[in-house]
Amino acid sequence: MFTVSRQRQWPDGGCVVEISSGGIDYCNPDALGPKYSGELAEYESALEAVETAITVSQAWQADSPNEDITIGMGATGGMTMPFDGEPLTEATFAAMREQAKKHDDALPRCDHCGETIYGKPIILADYGDDWQFCREYCAEGWYSQQQEPEEIEEN
Repeated sequence: MFTVSRQRQWPDGGCVVEISSGGIDYCNPDALGPKYSGELAEYESALEAVETAITVSQAWQADSPNEDITIGMGATGGMTMPFDGEPLTEATFAAMREQAKKHDDALPRCDHCGETIYGKPIILADYGDDWQFCREYCAEGWYSQQQEPEEIEEN
């Protein structure tokens, strides 16, 4: 889970758009109130959070041309840990997108539909934890497919 927030960091007042892992409870406490779409929302996909943060940082920079706006990604662990922001450049954005894509690509996939499993997977107790599903619908669909060959053989 990731949260995008605009931060006015203490004590120097630096302006950073942060992508913090761990959800809303793990973003730094210097977050400004939401002004742009997607701020202070939680994202399961790291790539979606990065894309939102890029959009927010560009909008903030356009609205505040005299401020030095930066962007950063990291984890606070529930503590106050200001992020070191990077400049708003295409190279920075590309590196963040690549890091986020690697994160998302490493997540498990549903054994029925192939979608990414965010959070805790659904597991069928009868089949052990070898099979993981993104939602109950997929688990039920997979289970019913396992039953079909047995029914055909009996007839």
